[in-house]
Amino acid sequence: MDIALLGVGHLGEAVLAGLIDSGLPPAQIWATALPAERAAHLADAYGIEVGTDNQNAVTEADVVLVAVPPVAVGPLLSAIGPHLEPDTVVVSLAAGVPLAKLAERLPEGITAVRAMTNIAARARQAATALAAPEGTDLTEIEDLFDRIGVTVIADESMMDLITAVGGSGPAFLYYLADSMTNAAIDGGMEPVAARVLVDQMLLGACLHLQDSDEPPGALLERIATPGGTTEAALESLDESNVDEAIRAAVAAAAERGGELPGA
Repeated sequence: MDIALLGVGHLGEAVLAGLIDSGLPPAQIWATALPAERAAHLADAYGIEVGTDNQNAVTEADVVLVAVPPVAVGPLLSAIGPHLEPDTVVVSLAAGVPLAKLAERLPEGITAVRAMTNIAARARQAATALAAPEGTDLTEIEDLFDRIGVTVIADESMMDLITAVGGSGPAFLYYLADSMTNAAIDGGMEPVAARVLVDQMLLGACLHLQDSDEPPGALLERIATPGGTTEAALESLDESNVDEAIRAAVAAAAERGGELPGA
């Protein structure tokens, strides 16, 4: 499978790094980035062909991954459409651009797929959701994204919500990590030690959550000993309506996903 990855920014580079780390041969990947200096840097860093010409990059691709901002998706698809092979699959990583808009910009017969992944692709721990027209065989695309984490198939009507939870979700965790690290430093801990402690705590907790069949609420109840320190912390969070704030944040991200200009 030959892959063209167009518009390698932060997310695109995370996907690129994860795919190469998974063992995908660099010779099977063509990429584009701007400016030319960044393209040259990526080529040196990952040992792949990286240029600035999207049309040239897609001429032999079986799968085209579009990693440009939503507003740039439409013009890019119009530009590359005439250069695509008839059986090429175009996968948009952009938030908020519906399948119908993708199809409008592509030649008839080209398969369009939406993918919402996240920055954890760099560590091959991404959560990716795929949406495609009914009846589309997503086996190869699912296998591709399984290289960088876990992949699920979703109805397109869920993609804005998935964008909020799965795409923006890492930012929620980083927000928590930043707050906890700063609290530890404010309390007198050495910054490096605070960072190591918080990072490992979050990693361990996430792995425990993933390995458990119980819902998160049940795990909360188990570790919140009556009258203990964890119970005190949870009571403080409840008093501050943190649960409502998180739900509101997810809703705000989902709403913005539906408003983004694209295609």
